[in-house]
Amino acid sequence: MISVVMAAYNRAHTLPRAIASVLAQTYPDWELIVVDDGSQDGTEALLATYHDPRIVVVRHPRNRGVTAAKNTGFDHARGDWLTTLDSDDEMVPQALGVFMKTLEDVDAELDAIACNCFDSRSGRLTGTGLDRDQYISLPISMDRCRGEHWGMFHRRILGANRFNEHLRGYESVLWHRIHEHAKWYYVHRGLRIYHTEGDDRLTAGDAAAVRQKLYTLYATILEEEPDYVARLRRYSGHGYRTFLFNAAGQFLFAGDEPRFEAAAAELSENGAVLRSALLRVGKAAAPWIRSALSGLP
Repeated sequence: MISVVMAAYNRAHTLPRAIASVLAQTYPDWELIVVDDGSQDGTEALLATYHDPRIVVVRHPRNRGVTAAKNTGFDHARGDWLTTLDSDDEMVPQALGVFMKTLEDVDAELDAIACNCFDSRSGRLTGTGLDRDQYISLPISMDRCRGEHWGMFHRRILGANRFNEHLRGYESVLWHRIHEHAKWYYVHRGLRIYHTEGDDRLTAGDAAAVRQKLYTLYATILEEEPDYVARLRRYSGHGYRTFLFNAAGQFLFAGDEPRFEAAAAELSENGAVLRSALLRVGKAAAPWIRSALSGLP
């Protein structure tokens, strides 16, 4: 059985589409665990209208965040295989069947299977870096893959691992941890429709609110997930430098001098600072920022 975990917060307007895509699967042996994360928009009443015994509803009495909701879903999952589906996205009807057929035709000992996604607006594949069916590894994934991919994984590689509930988004922190030593295969097909038109995404909202979200995100990763940063450094020089560069930019905007200097110093040691770009965003900033930037290579 495949357990599909779906976190929902005030998504009564998109849940019917997401749930319908699971009900339409050609592979029948699944369960859908919908975690209502304290919604106030009629989501609870909507979920009560579904009577398929494969749909399990769990409700948080208060909103705890998407990572906490997905963790609750993992805790309730009974399947040998697990996947997550955002409550505003869709699976194509053959998605779960393709995963299981891959186990049958390619390798029954796989720990995880990845695939591509379709963008809801353009219809194009959202993931780049891979262009054929193939075995992959964490170094390949981190160094070559960009954009949105998807997949399922066996519960043996999840174990007791869960999302960091202090992070909103950045789910790759968990994915990279559990896939580091996994036997992993990529199917070059779009099996999920990735909806990008919502207004409740991490990068939605006014500029100041977005900067605060991103500042908190990067600060939390650096403080609480050093193993993730170490994996970036070990397996993907480009990914590591990009992460630190983006973090430094958020710390600069927030006026967090100690964190900015730490990130900038690490970038400098690795010869990766794009000095001109940092100078462009920092030339009108406080003196300490201008001084820090001037010393970078």
